[in-house]
Amino acid sequence: AANADSPAVAEPADAAGLSVRKDPELGDIVVDKRGMTVYRFTQDSAWPMKTACTGDCLKKWPVVAPVSKNSVEGVTKKGFVTFDRPDGIKQQTIDCWPIYTFAGDEKPGDVNGQGVGGTWFAVSPDSKLVGAKK
Repeated sequence: AANADSPAVAEPADAAGLSVRKDPELGDIVVDKRGMTVYRFTQDSAWPMKTACTGDCLKKWPVVAPVSKNSVEGVTKKGFVTFDRPDGIKQQTIDCWPIYTFAGDEKPGDVNGQGVGGTWFAVSPDSKLVGAKK
């Protein structure tokens, strides 16, 4: 049963701040203002900025909506821009990489999206993929 806090369809993350949280296994990771883990998709590219997560993918991996640089703590501001996706949605980037949350994360601190399909990884404060094989 869905409640007001968990919409049936994933919605873009709040237009809010980003900060850093210490995860017991992953170390320092980026979270949104609700404390939800932020992820990167290895199929995306930073230059040129492109997303490979479209259509149904966005139901599981909602984009992080544009964030004011003033509401960011501990996260690199390099390449901290708004990306105009081909579908018209505006998406936040870190170091020019599009960032997402995961609909399977139900509460702050969840990292259920970590390593999904070998292509989705939490983001470190300097924009790197946490735990990805080099």
